[in-house]
Amino acid sequence: MPPANRVTRGDAEAILQTAGTAGLVLIKRAETTPRAIPGAPADVDRRATIRPFKPPHGADGRAFCAEDWHVIVLAIIDGGDAPFTRQDAEASRNSLTVTFTLDGKPLSTTRTALKPSTDPESFGFEEAWWFQEGRVMSPDALSVGSHRLVVVQSDAKRPMKIEFSIDAPGSGACL
Repeated sequence: MPPANRVTRGDAEAILQTAGTAGLVLIKRAETTPRAIPGAPADVDRRATIRPFKPPHGADGRAFCAEDWHVIVLAIIDGGDAPFTRQDAEASRNSLTVTFTLDGKPLSTTRTALKPSTDPESFGFEEAWWFQEGRVMSPDALSVGSHRLVVVQSDAKRPMKIEFSIDAPGSGACL
């Protein structure tokens, strides 16, 4: 059993499955409530979530702890003016491909269910739906050292590329 301050498999799974609903609510609460408790599914302190963006929301240049579970993930939000329906979002989702490459090797991923957005206005929509594509990674899955993640989305003009590192137990992000 990991120590209380380590990210668990359950934390990483919660981030993958609920970051756009309950996680989004908790992130917004943390922005306005200094006593908000960090953790899944929001991952306010960004200890588990490896997103292919620059900080503050992404992982480019960040260090993570080898003792934690992680989730390599991309959230995809689609929406429009009312009425933008679930069927509209499903049509977009079904035509989209997303590929992940970690350290030059393909990374198999999971696509979550399509869910309604709790805050479509934050993304410039009246109605919005979201899902995530990613993979939960055990502490053994990411070796200590530097890593390169490339994510290609079929409707994007260019790939998203980041580098991040995994720190050894007792050092850096593991303190």
